[in-house]
Amino acid sequence: MEKIEILKLLKSVKNPFTDVDIVSEGLVSKVSIEENKVVIYLAFARNTPPGPVSSALAWPLQAKIVRDIIDVFQRAGIGKFEILDDTTLQRYYPGDE
Repeated sequence: MEKIEILKLLKSVKNPFTDVDIVSEGLVSKVSIEENKVVIYLAFARNTPPGPVSSALAWPLQAKIVRDIIDVFQRAGIGKFEILDDTTLQRYYPGDE
């Protein structure tokens, strides 16, 4: 699968707060295809204002976006993929092994 196809799949995922797709909104900062694995970098940390309240409010929205990406990729038959924050490199999927 090529990057353009991955971006097309990601455009079907909407930010539940704004109802804008995550690619157009700029939350997808990078897509890389490494061997047999797709790696998606999301700009969550850069787009969350600092502070515990902002983080607490943002987390459910971010979790929903990650779940929706997982669902879209699994339906498309993409077997190996990883979702990371582009600043902190926190891994959202797959979970810690």
